[in-house]
Amino acid sequence: MFIIIRAESKWGQIFILDSLAQYTPKDDREAQSICERVTPRLSHANAAVVLSAVKVLMKYIEIMTPSTPYVQNLVKKLSPPLVTLLSSEPEVQYVALRNINLIVQKRVDILKNEMKVFFVKYNDPIYVKLEKLDIMIRLANQQNIAQVLAELKEYATEVDVDFVRKSVRAIGRCAIKVEQSAERCVSTLLDLIQTKVNYVVQEAIVVIKDIFRKYPNKYESIISTLCENLDSLDEPEARASMILDHW
Repeated sequence: MFIIIRAESKWGQIFILDSLAQYTPKDDREAQSICERVTPRLSHANAAVVLSAVKVLMKYIEIMTPSTPYVQNLVKKLSPPLVTLLSSEPEVQYVALRNINLIVQKRVDILKNEMKVFFVKYNDPIYVKLEKLDIMIRLANQQNIAQVLAELKEYATEVDVDFVRKSVRAIGRCAIKVEQSAERCVSTLLDLIQTKVNYVVQEAIVVIKDIFRKYPNKYESIISTLCENLDSLDEPEARASMILDHW
């Protein structure tokens, strides 16, 4: 298949790239040939062109023989342009983050070393914050869990109540995803309970209930601490959590 991606029209490039994303190469040789022509688009100034190129390369990576030096090298080339997009204005960031969220669900290795670029900034719009939060959880592993929990704990002190709640829930998701970190996650949640901030306490107790269910008979020693905060529970879900399962 012979292709030319002209430089003068971004919409023309996007159209060609989207067409290539629908095309299935007949073998690895043709796939590599197409990738060689698409890869330069990763440095394009237009975010839509970059994301369209990433879409093509992601598809072809799945098609080609895995673990070959060529595929491994191609995977390494995808991270820098995606990270660069996160320096754009919030609207472009959000589109990039939505795409990145899908990418890490398929190939977490592409951005496994880029956790810090997804840390939330105080002036990020809420829709950007929430998308970053979800990606952080997907990238969380035993090696980076300490810095992830430190970030999430800090987010739990912000003024946006909805974001605080989701940050506390993210700690629970980390505990369930990374079993080796469960004890550290519970310790972080107990620290948040000690803040005595009503909605933080309530959310932490709901989250701990989920951890208890995932790891039964493991964290009963903290029940007394939870009971000490019973008076602060005015939400049905939090009260229910205190009487379910082990309680």
